Amino acid sequence: MTTFTIRKLDLVSRVTVHIFIFQLIVATVLAISSPTGFLSGFTSTLVLMAVLQALLALAARRRPPAGSLHEWDGVAWLLLVASGCHVFAG
Repeated sequence: MTTFTIRKLDLVSRVTVHIFIFQLIVATVLAISSPTGFLSGFTSTLVLMAVLQALLALAARRRPPAGSLHEWDGVAWLLLVASGCHVFAG
């Protein structure tokens, strides 16, 4: 069985994973102090981050590297976690 570690990924993929983890941490910290409740604040923050990341990716106008995780993967992950939270809260 092969174990997965971030160190085995290429540089672009590692940066993408680290940015995603950082975004989750920031969303958690912001959601803790959210007046609308944790899940609502967490979901809203993740969606906002996904929209901002998508806009930045569009503005960069570069083709994502083949075979690497990239900013569009990060957008998809953020929306996946946000939709999971929405289903869980709902």
